[in-house]
Amino acid sequence: MNSRILPLVLLAIFISIPTQGKDFRFVDSTFCPLVCDSTIDGKEGYVIDILRDALATKNHTLTFEIIPFPRAIIQVRTGEAHALPAIYHSDAPDLIVGEAVIAPGRNMLFARKDFAGQYQGVESLSKLNIGVILGYTFGNESIDNYISEAKKTRNNNVTFIAGDKPYKRLIMMLMNGSVDAIIDDSSFIYHAISNSNQFDASLIKMVGIIGEGENVVAYSPSLPEDSKLLLDIIDPFINDLYDSGDINKYVTPYGLKFENNLMLFVD
Repeated sequence: MNSRILPLVLLAIFISIPTQGKDFRFVDSTFCPLVCDSTIDGKEGYVIDILRDALATKNHTLTFEIIPFPRAIIQVRTGEAHALPAIYHSDAPDLIVGEAVIAPGRNMLFARKDFAGQYQGVESLSKLNIGVILGYTFGNESIDNYISEAKKTRNNNVTFIAGDKPYKRLIMMLMNGSVDAIIDDSSFIYHAISNSNQFDASLIKMVGIIGEGENVVAYSPSLPEDSKLLLDIIDPFINDLYDSGDINKYVTPYGLKFENNLMLFVD
């Protein structure tokens, strides 16, 4: 073989060999339909679906484990895990995030149908017993500070939920009168209600908008090279989904639609 041709042949063979992929560990608690327990819901959640497809474009894979939210943050922070699939950056400002929003959110105050009060800012919350999920923030600095301070002082007006099936337990507390109101993203609350025969959606009402939220993928500061690799793959993939409208291919199977820059629940 001509000595000039040999390097070109070797180069062609090298290029044709698939790049060896890497498996990345993601951890989070469940907040279906973004992140679900497949053993219960039959699906992993549309955020996990998106991330699996994004990594597959570069021959990488994803191992996902459901653990309590505070522990998930610690594991990503220390490098025991590579990333959280969806988080408000305010929940852990030290973690690395990109610019892409994987899921927009809208946090609401929910109460029972017979609730006669009105939401008028953080001052009105001090007159209520409210339930929230431990470690979450809600896109409203005043309320986030109020909840954070309540945890420090062990204020009995705020009840924190952690562990398995947090949304189901949060709604149960509201329905049985353990709390006056609960705060969380409307998509999660309505999804939890619609997927359980224990709750009657007509008995719960929205009494205030707390704040807008942006769920982002958060990466480990202890694994900077892996975090940059992941961010460079995932951010463009997410942006392309929203720019093209293909995001609805992922959210439709979960009873959602992306419209007017909001993720809406489809009855």
